Amino acid sequence: MESTYVSTLDFLNLLQTFSRVITANDHQINLLELRSDNFNLHELWEVIGPEITANKELNQYAMRKLTYELMHALISAPVERVELPCDFEGDVISWG
Repeated sequence: MESTYVSTLDFLNLLQTFSRVITANDHQINLLELRSDNFNLHELWEVIGPEITANKELNQYAMRKLTYELMHALISAPVERVELPCDFEGDVISWG
């Protein structure tokens, strides 16, 4: 098996692609209200997975693993907890 060199630029491109997918699906991800008692990678992957798998340059397994690890870290040790107002969905929908 041949080893593949991974450069810093490859890593940055991966993170930028991941960032674009998360940003594009921000509203749907927020509606999942992910937290320590609602740690559902499956629902998150349903939201972002199609865009990731459509990009044939990305390794789907690696992206799913990255998503899981980031989500676990965020939920396990959040820097700042965010409380969503009860009318969050109505406010966001009225913006568009």
